[in-house]
Amino acid sequence: MKASKFLCILFLCISLQFIKAQNLLDTSTWTIGSGTVIGFSQNGTTAENIRELGLNHVGENVILWKAVPDVSSNADGGWNSDYITIDNTKKYRLSVWIKKTNSNDGISYFGCYSNNNGNQVYRLDGTNNPNPYFWYGDLPKLDRWYLLIGFLHEHNTSAITSEGAIYDGVTGEFVSNTHRDFKFSSTANNLAHRSYLYYDTNTSDRQYFYEPRIELVDGNELSLNELLSLHPNSGLQFAYDNSGNQKQRFYCPDNANCSVPTPPAGKITKEENTSVEEVDIQTDVADNLEDYSGQLIMYPNPTKELVNIKIKTELLSKIEFIKIYNINSSLVKSLKINHDQNLKVDLKDMPTGVYFVHIHLNDGSHSITRKIIKE
Repeated sequence: MKASKFLCILFLCISLQFIKAQNLLDTSTWTIGSGTVIGFSQNGTTAENIRELGLNHVGENVILWKAVPDVSSNADGGWNSDYITIDNTKKYRLSVWIKKTNSNDGISYFGCYSNNNGNQVYRLDGTNNPNPYFWYGDLPKLDRWYLLIGFLHEHNTSAITSEGAIYDGVTGEFVSNTHRDFKFSSTANNLAHRSYLYYDTNTSDRQYFYEPRIELVDGNELSLNELLSLHPNSGLQFAYDNSGNQKQRFYCPDNANCSVPTPPAGKITKEENTSVEEVDIQTDVADNLEDYSGQLIMYPNPTKELVNIKIKTELLSKIEFIKIYNINSSLVKSLKINHDQNLKVDLKDMPTGVYFVHIHLNDGSHSITRKIIKE
């Protein structure tokens, strides 16, 4: 009887996990090869659509869909998914990871279709859009993964503001809004996902895609942090001057591939060593460590609940935003800056462990990171 009860509980847990992670697109058909595959029709020629093993934004080996453009200015890779059945009174979230390499020639696209005797997708203002794209253009940087998210709202939505966005695959930071969200018509009953590279005549270019998703927005969809799942091995490397003083720090999305000047003998301490706990969430090369020590005070640390952050006026005027990350580099809180010199971070409901207060400055190139320990 006990064994039977245990198996029932185990089955329920597995079932709930499946529901939580449900993707309405079946990407298990993505096998190494080329061209059209079950559930996904190629965009362009078979030679322009390659599936191969490669590294995603967290360094995992996954099957990537690679666009390989030829010299013609037309379709250069990507897909139209099969239609899935939907309920037009519900809201759906679509997403995909994209990375472009070599050049910004051509245009990247991320969109959808709903077709039931004609297009069934409308702009939020109610006007018809026969060729709906959440976003198109050039990604912010080459050779970098970005998560693109778009929403199709219920047909009777009162929403007037788009929620779609682009996120940096290294830092998890919001980069920009997508161009627009859409809504279903009152007769829509299906939905397709599509993402392409178009009009690229540079044969050295490559565009990579992975993990296209369609999810019903009902509370069981993946959270944004789960979609981002930032690299668990990210961390800081430190550089020193000849006297052994810490001079620069560098953010590494993967410590194994980072190298910086070797510090002088005797200057490596536990605090200065790169480790998974020394996570700094920012883009590219980190700050030059201006001395803000007298302008920023955090207490108590360690803490059981609240951490007070006291910021002097000079530094406060330079802050763009403050974000709190956990040890896995996932964003857990964002703090609004309203010229209040005394801020509070409430960790009462957070698990015990290490957190990082990451302060972005508005000059675009500097940041400050401080570690908090939650007991």
